[in-house]
Amino acid sequence: MLESRTFWGLFSVGLIACGGGSSSSTTTDAAKISDAPATSGVVCSQQGPINTTAALDFSGGQAQGAAQKAGPLEIDVVVTTNMAGTAGLLMVQANTAGVYSAAAGKAGRFEKPPAVGTYPLDAEDTFGFGIDFVDGITSNADGTVNINPKQVQILDATAKGTVTIDAWSAAAVPNGTSTISATIANAKFVGHDVLADGTLSQTGNGCDITIQKLQFKNLSVKWQAAAFPAVTASAVAPRAHAARTLDGAAVFSLEPR
Repeated sequence: MLESRTFWGLFSVGLIACGGGSSSSTTTDAAKISDAPATSGVVCSQQGPINTTAALDFSGGQAQGAAQKAGPLEIDVVVTTNMAGTAGLLMVQANTAGVYSAAAGKAGRFEKPPAVGTYPLDAEDTFGFGIDFVDGITSNADGTVNINPKQVQILDATAKGTVTIDAWSAAAVPNGTSTISATIANAKFVGHDVLADGTLSQTGNGCDITIQKLQFKNLSVKWQAAAFPAVTASAVAPRAHAARTLDGAAVFSLEPR
């Protein structure tokens, strides 16, 4: 079923092709994610490769690191992939899960801080560091956004991909600040339609996306002032066949629209 919750401290950053008319420092020369039809005849809200040669620079803004309900600390970032800001990706980093678990060979929890290095990108049911592509992003008059997707692209659990934590400046502490840089590479995301009940179609719709390389830097995260949740097993639930939704979340926009 649909998971409806507020994402904390979202960025909205333009990710468009070079020559797209933007002077933003976050513009890349990525191959354009197009609206071209998939091979099945489905019209895709997003489709195609992403390959950046310059890092998305999050300088000048700040995300929040906060616990969601009974879950772990979480960092969430929205990156729009069209000028209208209606489609994009959600980049989620959740403490104590996947890449950020305490298991051998993983980076470790936010409070460690996580160790730099290259790790497998996390699939939907182990979200530590993961990405979902979504459409249905709408802006509200108060500067917040809603996300109610009709199509999503989720990580191919077989092809996977990697995330390299390039830098993590300081361990997470209440009311403290960390700065993160990372690179996602060689990751395939399979397109699915969102069904009426909020679940995802079991078969792909052909609207696939491949990240050849996507790098970001200077992601400043302000941690919640309240004491962090006790370190327990991850409370992140499997999401492999449920679409993320978002209602009325605050957005910091670096891409003028």
